[in-house]
Amino acid sequence: MNEHKFGDKIKQDLNYGMGRLDARVIERLKLAREHALDAFAAHPVTENTYAFAGHRGQAQQRRHHGFPLRKWLPFVTLALVLAGAVYWKQLGINRDEDIDAALLASDLPLNAYIDHNFHPWHDSSSPR
Repeated sequence: MNEHKFGDKIKQDLNYGMGRLDARVIERLKLAREHALDAFAAHPVTENTYAFAGHRGQAQQRRHHGFPLRKWLPFVTLALVLAGAVYWKQLGINRDEDIDAALLASDLPLNAYIDHNFHPWHDSSSPR
C-alpha cells in the first residue's frame, strides 16, 4: 500500500469515527484546533525549525550548493586506495626485477638456480 492510499484510509477512518462523536466533543476539538493554529501563527517559523524535525529547511538546501563531500568521499577514497595498491604492486614488480638483475649479474651460472640440488646445498652451506 503506497503512502497516498494509506493516508486516504486513515482519513476515512477518522471521518467515520468523527461521525460517531457527540456534538460537545466535536466543538471542543474544533476549539483546540483553532487554539493550536493561533499559537502556531503567533510564533514565526525560522529556517532552522524544520531542520530538527527531519525536514529539509532552506538553510540546509542553501548549504549543499557547493561540493557535495558526503556524496563523493567514498569514490575519492576508493580511487586513493586503488592508486595505492597499484603503486605498491609496482614497487613489488620493480623489486622483483632488481632481484632478477642481481641474480643474472652474479658470478653463479644460471644452471645453478635450475639445479634441484642447489637450494638444499645453499641452505646447508650458508652461515646463519
